[in-house]
Amino acid sequence: LLPLLLPAAAPAADTFEYVENGEAKQLTEIQARDALTKKVEAATAAGKGLDLERRGQFNEKALFSEDFYFKYGLRPSASEALASPYVPPQGELPFSPVQRRYNGYTKYASRITTGIEAYSGALREAVAGGRWAEVATLLDKGSKGKGSNEKGEGSGQPPSELRSMCRALGLFGNTALQSENDSGTTAANLLARHLVNELYFSMDDLASAAQGGDKAAAKEAWSRGRDYLNSYLRIVNYPIISRVGDKFSVVEGSL
Repeated sequence: LLPLLLPAAAPAADTFEYVENGEAKQLTEIQARDALTKKVEAATAAGKGLDLERRGQFNEKALFSEDFYFKYGLRPSASEALASPYVPPQGELPFSPVQRRYNGYTKYASRITTGIEAYSGALREAVAGGRWAEVATLLDKGSKGKGSNEKGEGSGQPPSELRSMCRALGLFGNTALQSENDSGTTAANLLARHLVNELYFSMDDLASAAQGGDKAAAKEAWSRGRDYLNSYLRIVNYPIISRVGDKFSVVEGSL
């Protein structure tokens, strides 16, 4: 259950609308901050709140540092994200011009589709078969090179298709879930970035499990990542109309 704090439309400028369990309440700033603090504390106790070890003090360890967690201190699960008031059918997505969505889709859809196919295909099969060296290759983050080779080319190692997909997911959200006229990152986009970050962290967990040969942990990490990826895809599929492109297929299968 996600909190919603917005300036109320009432004459009093120091009141906020706080939504909890589907009920809207008008609170003063102090009351609203207190309610949100309690929400964050409860979420932390449930394992869905502050995560300094993994994300860092300022969320600097996340792939996209400005996400839902960064703003609210909450880490909703994949299913909770879909039930939030920021996405359909509970709420409306922010407006983004069709041309903007089309441009983003044209630029990132190929990387996204390739990654989805790798997640449901090669990665799932490698985990199922306990082929840990293959898993490590599929989840390689790449590296920045130092200097150039004899041909003047960069010596860095690009990230794997799966890791590259994650960055493409976040960048596509910028085009599909908000417009250039928005003064800041929309709540829907923050939520989408959170899902991408959790997918990326799940890949980290899977890579660690593979390194230790822990098949049970690897399966759990793959399944958790699948759920975060599918929730993201279901959100961004809403603004993908026929004039933009084909909707993305979700990851099928289980381990």
